[in-house]
Amino acid sequence: MPSALIVGTGAAAAGAALALSEHPDQQITVIDVGGCLDDAHREVVTSMAAAPLGMWSRKDREAISVQPVPTRRGSIPEKRVYGSDFPFRDFGQLEGVHSAGRLNDRVVSGAYGGYSNVWGAQVMPFNAATLAEWPIHWRDLEPHYRAVLREIPLAAQPDDLASLFPLVVKPQALPPLADRSRLVLERYELHRARLRALGVTIGRARLAMSADDCVQCGLCMTGCPYSLIYSASQTFDRLRHSGRIAYHSNLLAYRVGQRGDQAVVNARDLNDGQHHEFTADRAFLACGALGTTRLVLGSLQHYFRPVPLSESVQLFVPTLSTRATRDPRGARTFTLNQFNLLVDTQGDGVDTSLIHFYPYNPAFLESLPAPMRRKHLSAVTTTLLGRISIGLGYLPSWHSPRLLVTAKPRPTGELPELTIDQEGSHRSAAMVRRVLQTLMCAAPLLDLWPVVPLVRVSPGAKSYHFGGSFPHSASPPIDGELQTDRTGRLPQWDNIHLVDASVFPTVPATTHGLSIMANAHRIVSEAIGAGHV
Repeated sequence: MPSALIVGTGAAAAGAALALSEHPDQQITVIDVGGCLDDAHREVVTSMAAAPLGMWSRKDREAISVQPVPTRRGSIPEKRVYGSDFPFRDFGQLEGVHSAGRLNDRVVSGAYGGYSNVWGAQVMPFNAATLAEWPIHWRDLEPHYRAVLREIPLAAQPDDLASLFPLVVKPQALPPLADRSRLVLERYELHRARLRALGVTIGRARLAMSADDCVQCGLCMTGCPYSLIYSASQTFDRLRHSGRIAYHSNLLAYRVGQRGDQAVVNARDLNDGQHHEFTADRAFLACGALGTTRLVLGSLQHYFRPVPLSESVQLFVPTLSTRATRDPRGARTFTLNQFNLLVDTQGDGVDTSLIHFYPYNPAFLESLPAPMRRKHLSAVTTTLLGRISIGLGYLPSWHSPRLLVTAKPRPTGELPELTIDQEGSHRSAAMVRRVLQTLMCAAPLLDLWPVVPLVRVSPGAKSYHFGGSFPHSASPPIDGELQTDRTGRLPQWDNIHLVDASVFPTVPATTHGLSIMANAHRIVSEAIGAGHV
């Protein structure tokens, strides 16, 4: 019986496991750090999940709805899920990882399900134009997008964005939108021709959520008690429950290699320090872009030489409207991204910026200056909250600063030290100006005015949309090159495949997770000879 080993349980690992599980003859083993929510918070979530919305206690609700926490100065705050930081916590996987200046250093998740525990759940494919320079094209990925979207829920609707980003499968309808989102969409329809001429396209969000069951409790951004927002952990829970995979947690992989025709992975037990060796016909590395980069650089002993990674940097774009809505604090709605605004001033579908707009959630109120939260200013605060929207956008990697990672050996012989730096910190300035100019031109038509002095570009490695340390190559990689073939293999290895964003040749400005899962699914399918599905 052919055997396969997956390292990790994030989005890429879920795509790989899904592809492998479609073949009954595959014996699948998964090793993972496997950090989980603590027992106290888990008990609260379990209790709430078993009760209707009206039966939730205030104490339980507050326990799992901790708002994002500020980190470094000027950085976008770090999310919490169910009141916990476990997706970002160091379970051992971050030991020896350092960053320069304001760069983010919480870049490898040790959580079961990885960063999909705290993602925004946006699921749009990369468009064909941005894949034109890849050796992998839309026709190669489309069946794998379809396969992944049979596994995860999709809430969306056909709109103007579908011309660039096909829906691929029939979606559920989104829950009712917040007042501001509805007004912006109405104004877009009213002024559609003029906005399209400016290079602005707007459509509803595309979300990996079970919208039909949504009770609009407003806790999307801090953790849905009913688990209606997809996480890669859900795929692994299903495969484990069915007995389709053998899962081993508390293991930190520190070396990969080959012995004859077998892939070999060495890992250390994080509980007792014991070392374990796993072998399989093929190994699929899915530790996240920087986790896989560190594991591979150490295994190849590629030390002291900086390796570039592409990043799609994140923009924080607060907006104000002249027309206030009703007090959003009393409205029932879901609080994930509700509509997307695409800026495509070149009209080619390539040099784009996609901005996800969010309705009110309690983090808005907490971010206001303390005087604005006092009772005697409640009327002013209410009016202001009825005018605020928050956009989180991205620039493509070719208009973003690059990351540089350098590995250095450690005396333990395990994972190397890893230093993260940034190259070309001003590469994004021109495109940021172009995006803001377009938003200002569109503002009178949409009543959505960017507060330009408060717009921020995230520090390096903070967007979590990075990759490309071992990019897919159009020609067969040769010895010494850090490029992979179309199945994620470096020239040094025949049966070890990199399946996460570390193999992306570029990082477009659109949503990331779906393409990671689809490309991982494609790599596995091609590696085991299944072809398209």
